[in-house]
Amino acid sequence: MSRFAPIAVGTVGVIALAVGLGGCATSEGESDATWRLAPQVEVDSATTTFEILVSRVECNSGVTGTVNEPSVEFGDEEVVITVRVSPGSPQAATCQGNDEVPYTLRLTQPIGDRVLIDGGCRGGEAAETVFCDSAVRGRP
Repeated sequence: MSRFAPIAVGTVGVIALAVGLGGCATSEGESDATWRLAPQVEVDSATTTFEILVSRVECNSGVTGTVNEPSVEFGDEEVVITVRVSPGSPQAATCQGNDEVPYTLRLTQPIGDRVLIDGGCRGGEAAETVFCDSAVRGRP
């Protein structure tokens, strides 16, 4: 074995690591997001469609990304809306806060007397952030 072999192997490992971690590449999948009612939006018991503003929870160089179809659970006293965004977790990003992306939410039934809840504030990364001082996002 040559005296240079360990250096060559070490160099290849460093280059592979740099390629894997470089830039702001993102992985596949989804990331947690929070939402709020858009300004001037008021909901009542008959509301089925309204606009929300969605923001990615984790650092992503100021970009929330694409809002995916929300999960909506209708309970007796609340409607829990959980939003996720794509692409998934970035491998490297700055943390200046992410933009809010407008999204028109269409429910399959009226809100009724139920409270609107941000499902992201019930668990996951968002629950322990300043975005989730309250999970309640609206009341009819």
